[in-house]
Amino acid sequence: MGAVFVIQGILIYIYAFDHNPPHIHVRSGSGKFTITIKDRIVEGRASSRTIRLVNEFIDSHEAEIMEVWEKAQKGEPITKIKR
Repeated sequence: MGAVFVIQGILIYIYAFDHNPPHIHVRSGSGKFTITIKDRIVEGRASSRTIRLVNEFIDSHEAEIMEVWEKAQKGEPITKIKR
């Protein structure tokens, strides 16, 4: 699956049948990490700017992200998140 969203070159992924808790995978020029959707726990490395932008993305799209997460866990087709 390709990225479900791209913010200023930061790629955000959600994988099918991934483990709980709900989280997103993030890749950028400054590193890669996962971040939980509810608790915002970061595992991995990236710049503080990248983490801030991803947190802002989650703030404004949390319902959509959770909808995509649920579909992915059921193996249903998922689509890119719209701005």
